[in-house]
Parts: sequence; C-alpha cells; structure tokens
Amino acid sequence: MPVIPVLTFLPLSATILAGAFAIVLLNRYVSSRRRPHELMWGIAFVLFALGAACQVYADVNGAWTPTAARVYYLTGAILNVAFLGLGTMYLSFSRRVANAGLVIVLLLAVVSTAVLLTVPVDQAALRQEAGWKAVTAMSSTPRLVAIITNSIGTFLVVGGAVWSGLVFWRRRVMKSRMIGVFLLAGGTLFIALGGTITGATGLRNHDYLYITMAIGILIMFAGYLQTIRPEVTLQTRKLENETTQVAS
Repeated sequence: MPVIPVLTFLPLSATILAGAFAIVLLNRYVSSRRRPHELMWGIAFVLFALGAACQVYADVNGAWTPTAARVYYLTGAILNVAFLGLGTMYLSFSRRVANAGLVIVLLLAVVSTAVLLTVPVDQAALRQEAGWKAVTAMSSTPRLVAIITNSIGTFLVVGGAVWSGLVFWRRRVMKSRMIGVFLLAGGTLFIALGGTITGATGLRNHDYLYITMAIGILIMFAGYLQTIRPEVTLQTRKLENETTQVAS
C-alpha cells in the first residue's frame, strides 16, 4: 500500500472546498429561480474539484494513470476557467450575449474533450511528480487548447468584473454585486498566479499549486456570497430610520 504524502492534504483540501461550493451553488440553482450564472459557476467548481481529486488519486495510487492525466488536464487546465467566465457573462451581460458565449464554450468543451481522448500519452512522463504533463509531452495540442480556453475565460471574468464595476459605480447601485465580481476575478487571477510562480521558480512538486487554488476558491466563493447579498435601498433605509424614531 503506497504511503500518502503529507502534501496530498493540499489538493484534498481544494477538492473538498470546491466540491462543497459546487453543491451550494447547484442546490441554490435548483431550489431558487434557476439563475444561469449559478449553474455555470457550479459547473466550474465541479471541474475544480475533479482536477484536484485527480491529484489526490495519483498520490494515493502512487502514480498517474492515463485516464487521471486526461481528466486532470481537461477539468483542471482547460474547462474550469471557461465556465467561470461564462457565469460572469450571465451575471454581467444580456442574456443574448451570454447565450452566444454558452455556444462558444460548449463547442470548446466538445473540441477539448475530443483532443484529450485522442492525444497520445507519454508513459514515462506518467511516473513523474507532475504526471498530468504526460498528455502534453508528445503533442502540443492540449496546451494550445488550454491557452485558448483560459485566455477567453480569464478575459470574460476580468472583463466582466471591470464592466460591472464601471456600470455599478456610475449608477451608484448594486455595490455588493460589484464587489462580488471583483472578488471572483481576483480569485481566478490568484489561482493563475500560483501556476505562474511555480513555473517561474521551477518547483518540482506541483502539489504546492493547491495552496493558491484553495485560497483562490475561497476568494471566489466570498465573491459569490457578495453577489447574492440583498441590497439596502434608499426606501428601506428611510423605513428603518422611521421605525427607529417611532420606537424611541
């Protein structure tokens, strides 16, 4: 029986956090007014959880398998940020624009899945610590697809945050939603920063990536909680003041 590395608790914590938040989002989507952005963000957190779970499986198993490497790269490196961006589109833009984005993301998902199912896997690379790189060792196509989907997703998340921030700031309304979309963008960038730092410093053990992933997920979920926070209108404040005066 393989010895489970201590650092396995890092991807495990990311799996639990992302899975828990996905349940909250999807449950709220099903039990409330079925807001599309909650569905898309719920899917994104499911993908985060699946990607981190593949790392946990590899640690417990003692090595990566071709299936685990494919699933990890598809969910953790390609699709998750795209669905985050799509959720931001549904929150910040018109339904027509967001639906167009949905078509694009679904097409990218189909193409990405086809690529990951057919790309050759380097068996020698599977035995390395970052065994998921086996799907890019013999072909650059998965990496190219990941660059495209992450670029689009990040642009939508950050662009949606900036756009929403400008609109809400001009109108002096929905401050909580403005803060929420900025936190969502910040959490996404924080996770990306972890990958950048790991690549720049040459850290061999990629389990450290899950520190920034766990923190980034917490930041994003805090952002989501801000988007559902009820706004206090001027009429409500006036009523509260009148009630306080009467009570005193």
